[in-house]
Amino acid sequence: MTRRGFLGGGVAMAAAQVLANGADASLSNPGIPKRSMPIVPAGAGGFSAFRSKCIGCQLCVKACPEKVLRLTDRLERFPLPEMGFEHGYCRPACTRCAEVCPSGAIVKLSEEEKLHTPIGRAAWRRERCIAAKDKIRCTACERHCPTKAITLVDGVPVLDSAKCIGCGACEHLCPARPFSAIYVEGHERHKVN
Repeated sequence: MTRRGFLGGGVAMAAAQVLANGADASLSNPGIPKRSMPIVPAGAGGFSAFRSKCIGCQLCVKACPEKVLRLTDRLERFPLPEMGFEHGYCRPACTRCAEVCPSGAIVKLSEEEKLHTPIGRAAWRRERCIAAKDKIRCTACERHCPTKAITLVDGVPVLDSAKCIGCGACEHLCPARPFSAIYVEGHERHKVN
């Protein structure tokens, strides 16, 4: 191997590493937003009802296949679990948390009932949105919303709060980093539509 070939190969490897690191950065999990109200599973009835029945056993956290349920990071809510969407979102067909809950803090709902039980509402931050800020075509939130609560108007998301159930698909799949442009705020009481 010649010196030029060796150096050229090194430059190519370094460029590949930079590209790989850039690709990894765009696929990293979103940061955890500060929520004024925690999100609890459909079937819990809302945060107050959940707090009154949950015994803090963490069985729902262990059972959640999407890693959406986690132990709270707020001392005043310890040892209650809450939802976050850094690793996944609450899929309407999943009922694992209700199946393992020994206290009745989470009751099992059908997929249809989950699709009509808002556990939170999505909020959009224009300054974080790559479609609004950087004029990059992005359809992630609209494409993945299971209730069609998001539509794109002139390339940016418009939220229909009457349709949003707070499942977190938009927050989890939004490519904006370090924080998603869409995040979910929990409801004190879950309303059934």
